[in-house]
Parts: sequence; C-alpha cells; structure tokens
Amino acid sequence: MSQALSSALAGLQGQMRTMELLGSNIANINTVGYKSSRMTFLEALGQVIDVQYTPFSQGDLEATGYQTDLAIRGESFFVVETPDDERYYTRAGAFFFDEHGSLVNSSGHNVEGWMTNINGVEEVQTLANLENITLDANLKAEALPSENLWLTGNLSSGLNPVAQVWEAGFPFTLDSVNPALETTDLNDLDETDLTQPLLDDDIIVINGTDNTGVAISTTFTYGATNDGVTLGDLIAVINDPTNGFGSFANATIVDGNIVMEDLVPGNSETSLNMYADPNNAGAISIPYFEEESEGFTGQVSTSAVIFDTLGESHNLVFEFTKTEIPGQWTWEVVPSGDEVIDPANSTGSIYFNDVGQVTSFVYDNGFSRIDMHPANGGADVALQVYVSGSESHTGITQFNSTNTLAVRKQDGRSTGELTGYNIENDGSIMGSFSNGVSLKLAQLAVAEFTNPSALEKVSGSNFIETIKSGTVHIGKADSFGSVIEQGYLELSNVDIAAQFSQIIEAQRAFQASARVLSTLNQVIQESTKLGL
Repeated sequence: MSQALSSALAGLQGQMRTMELLGSNIANINTVGYKSSRMTFLEALGQVIDVQYTPFSQGDLEATGYQTDLAIRGESFFVVETPDDERYYTRAGAFFFDEHGSLVNSSGHNVEGWMTNINGVEEVQTLANLENITLDANLKAEALPSENLWLTGNLSSGLNPVAQVWEAGFPFTLDSVNPALETTDLNDLDETDLTQPLLDDDIIVINGTDNTGVAISTTFTYGATNDGVTLGDLIAVINDPTNGFGSFANATIVDGNIVMEDLVPGNSETSLNMYADPNNAGAISIPYFEEESEGFTGQVSTSAVIFDTLGESHNLVFEFTKTEIPGQWTWEVVPSGDEVIDPANSTGSIYFNDVGQVTSFVYDNGFSRIDMHPANGGADVALQVYVSGSESHTGITQFNSTNTLAVRKQDGRSTGELTGYNIENDGSIMGSFSNGVSLKLAQLAVAEFTNPSALEKVSGSNFIETIKSGTVHIGKADSFGSVIEQGYLELSNVDIAAQFSQIIEAQRAFQASARVLSTLNQVIQESTKLGL
C-alpha cells in the first residue's frame, strides 16, 4: 500500500513540475534566444522519476537593423562572462557597446573573443586566452609610406598643335540626367549630399600648377559673397587671374563638365586638382581631373598623391614628353610642394615598340626608383614606378588615340580615424577608418558541444556545460559550420500550440494521480474499519 501511495504522490509532483516548466516556456515565448525545455519520465525501482532537458533546435531569425544584434545559424553558442568570472553560453545576441567600449549583453555580461593587433596580429584562439571584446573609439590606423605606384593610360602617338585641356572625370548633373549649368546652385547638384548640404564657409580647395610649373593654390568659400553659391561662382575663382589660373587658362562648363584650356597652344605644365575640405559641414563629390589634350610639343602629365611615413600627402606630377625618335618619350617627376625630388633619379625615358607596347622604362642615371625627401621631417620615400601591363591591368601604351595617362593606384595611406565597424559572418569585427582602409579589430568566439541538449539552463537565456553535454569546444563560427548574422536576433523556439497540448496532457496525468490517491485513501479507511 505504501508503495502505491509513494508512486501516486511522485506522479502528482512530477506533473506539477511539468506544468511549471510548460508555464516557463510559454512565458518566454518572446524571449530572444530562449530554448524550449521539456520533461520526460522514467521508472526506476518502482518510482516515477522526472527528467528535464532542452532539445536544441534553430529558432527563426528576425531582422532588427542594429549593428550589434547578432544571431547564429548553426549549433554554436556565444560566450559571455559575468563580473564574477563565471562563463556562460547563450544564443541571445542582443549586444551593445557600453560606455567603456566593451561589447556586453543586457545583463552586463562581457562578450568573449580575441582581440586583434592593429597591425593584423591575432591572438591564438584558445579557451585559455579568451578576453573581453573592447573597441577603442580613439583607435587609429597607422600611416603607410608609398612604396609602389602604377601608371596606366595612353600616350598619343599622333600629336596636333593644340592648347592643353584639363577635363573633369565626370560631369555635374541635375536629376541624374541633366547637365548642370553655371547658374546651378552647388546644393542642387546630384553630387551634393541632400542630407549634408554645403553651409556658409564650407571650402573647396583648388590647386595645381601654372603653364610653367609654378604651384597654384586657392580656395572657393561657399556663401562668402551674396552670389558665391553657384557652379559659375566656383568657375570664377578658378579663372581669377590673381590667385587662380586666369592669367594663362580659362575654365568653362561644357555639358556639366568643368573644362580648363590653356589660353596659348603649346607645351604646358598646367595641372588642376580640387577637393572638398574634410572639415566641411556639408558633403559634395568633387571630380578628379585628367589632361584631355596636350600641347603641340607632345607633353602629357598626370598628378599622383603619395604618402610619407607621417601620413602626410604629397602631390607629384609625372610629365612625359614625346621626342623626335619614334616610340621614345622622356619623363620627369616634378614636386608640387616643399618636398624635394632627388634630381639624380627623377628623369628618364620610356620606349614603345611598333604595336604600342612598352619595351623599357629607364632612368637617366641607372637608378630603379624615385627618391622623395619630405620637408616635414618624415623619412625619405623610395618609390618604385610600374608602367608595363599585366593580366589584371593595362600599363602605359602608345596608340594614335586620346591621351589618358593616369595613376592606377599607389600603396601608401594617411593616418586614419576609426569611423565605424562591421561584424562579418565568421565573427570578425572589421573596423572602417577615415583613410579608406578596413582592418580586423577582434574575433568573436563561439562554443560548441557534443550534446547541446544536455546543457543546464541558468538565468537570462544562458547555459552552462554539464558532464552529459560534453567538453566545450571554442573557435570561430566558420570552423564549426555556423554563420553569424549581423542585424538579426534569434527568436524563441517555443511552439505555443505544442505547449498547450502538453499542458492538457499534464493536467490529465495530474488528475489521474489525484484519483489514485483518493481511491487509496478510501481503501485505507475501509481497511481500518475492518481491522485489516
């Protein structure tokens, strides 16, 4: 009799715990990363034993748009650490950077991973050296001096006595199709950011060289005068004979393009460059400028911005002049600022064969590089110049067509400020810098278990490992076949219909156990009356 009573009581208690568990599941139906638990029952030595476990299954992902909201596709877990150095595993990826720059969850637990040296050196990815993910808002990408420069484009084999012409690389437009006019306000251009229009005192820097190679530098200030706001006002500053180019060249608007032509045909060292001051309140895209046609003596030039060890930019002008010898041009590198180019290795010749391809690029004194000495105290820059083509790009050619000489690329960069970040599918945190580079700052860690269903639940959608779950394995998401989705959260995997169905089953089981207890009670009372 006592065994029957014990079994019935165990059934009641088990079904009560089942309903508590089902109630917890339903209460957490909207909890991010929550995993539904279930109860099973075993018979051992005549007793009913209830066992709680959490069968693992992927929850649906919901887009949030927040950069630090993360979700995992796969069976991995994020790793977080409490202020008391307890390590938890979770699927809830609602993270944010706190006031110290640490990536944390809503409970203040630090998200774990490995930091990356700004020069690209990563920590060894082991469990023992997991650390808090922290980003320094003042982080800077170090400057790199230019070491290599690639030239491309065509040097025309057929020359005509014309004035040198510089033309913008793209036209200013209105409504994406109509060319801008001189009367067009700069803030009405497609090239101006509608959310950041130019404001009074915003500056466009105008520089270059005159027809003799003397540097010119001036500025256009938006709103400096009552009418200083149009494209024509910008042209007027370019054409200013005192500070601009007007004493030897004339700039006009042709189909939305800024076109500047020397006043006198012939050999010229004119160059033009413009850019918006980086400290402007407004934002406008300024075109680069290319030499559309050279003087009749055959000189073609292009400017190149390179960087020294301090991250300062320097503008060098590459000048190519056609000689009387077929297929031969001379070249010279001319600085446009205070920097000094070593005259011993700043000149030479380039030769083309009868199909317009480069056969050799030589220095007059047998050198193989250009040496520049910055005036700012930075180390000397040794620049290697490449002019031949390859499978991936075209070098310099000599065909009877338009001159298109330009700098394809150079490998230096200025110092960069951290402007943003992006979290990639493998958990790499990539920092974006103002100098255009993207560097890896940190690596999120993820954990996997042989039997994730045997993990033990703790507060806040967190889990801890157990003997049955197996030993934790730590690594990158892609090493476990998982994918981290930025801007998403994993929803609870609770199936509300299944939960209500199980509640009904638990209720019936509870009633049945209660009925057994009631019947046993009656049997005991009758037995007592009969003296049994």
